[in-house]
Amino acid sequence: MKDFSTQCFVCQEEVDSKTAHKNQALNLPVCEKCKGTKAEEVKEKELTEGLADGFVCGCI
Repeated sequence: MKDFSTQCFVCQEEVDSKTAHKNQALNLPVCEKCKGTKAEEVKEKELTEGLADGFVCGCI
């Protein structure tokens, strides 16, 4: 199983989970190269798009 804490959620490159930046909406690590880019924005939207469909809370 993939360890999400050691990979940039945008480009899948290895990152140091202790020093990597976190995406504020997803709380997933993002590397310096992807931080603040259009690619990060697109991937964030892709991952949250159907999160709460049919639910009151998206954390279910």
